[in-house]
Amino acid sequence: MEIKKSSGRVNEKVHQMLQEYNAQFMEDSGDYSFYVEEDSKIAAGIVASAVFDTVEIDYLCVAEEYRGHGYGEQLFNKVEKEAAAKQIKRIILNTYSFQAPAFYKKMGYKQLFKIAPAFKDYDQYYFIKEL
Repeated sequence: MEIKKSSGRVNEKVHQMLQEYNAQFMEDSGDYSFYVEEDSKIAAGIVASAVFDTVEIDYLCVAEEYRGHGYGEQLFNKVEKEAAAKQIKRIILNTYSFQAPAFYKKMGYKQLFKIAPAFKDYDQYYFIKEL
């Protein structure tokens, strides 16, 4: 047995293994990941998945040069619309104080709780939005 440092490709494989295992218990799952392409580059992306009646946002990132163009809002609207069409009841996520807690509040997400500080001087926020 040997423990090695992981890579992006290996991380994806481990995630796939977990999804395959979970599928036997979580029949109502789905992928809610999308991205925006601009000038042949990935300008923004959201990675999210559903289990039963809840979507969990894992990541949202907008490249610095494309911030302020509404891509984050458009991605959230896409996820919410797709989720609502499949009778998803809620979306959950977490973020740090140096990321975008104000953005999520603006998008109608309610803060469940925060860990202050989570590390150094940074807080971690947990949000929910009922659909």
